[in-house]
Amino acid sequence: MLIRRIKEILRSNEGASLVLVSILAIVVLTAVVLLRVTTTTYIASATKQLNQDQAYELAASMGESIDNLVNTGKLDINAVPAGDTIASQTGFEQLPDSSVTATVEKLSSGSRMIVVTAQVGDATYVYTKEYR
Repeated sequence: MLIRRIKEILRSNEGASLVLVSILAIVVLTAVVLLRVTTTTYIASATKQLNQDQAYELAASMGESIDNLVNTGKLDINAVPAGDTIASQTGFEQLPDSSVTATVEKLSSGSRMIVVTAQVGDATYVYTKEYR
């Protein structure tokens, strides 16, 4: 009896409307799910890129500041012991888990190099400059 009733509904216009509405509902729901997944992926990617850009800016800014101090004679890079930290800062406002540290390394050639490592979130950027 139930099977006969279902066959009658599907053969009539009422059945065609039911099938059409069901197909449209499936299409709309699929589009909503795909949109949600795509949006989440783009936001995660944008956040990662933002953290990388912020880490670059922190490292480059501190590196250029130290370079200016060395060039103007306010910091003697050769007087700093190798491996010593010359500048360090953490907890920048509006930057998640951020820190920047500058150290001096002595190269095998005898020259010195500053290494500035900045970290924002999961992103890290290392700025280096060699002084002869």
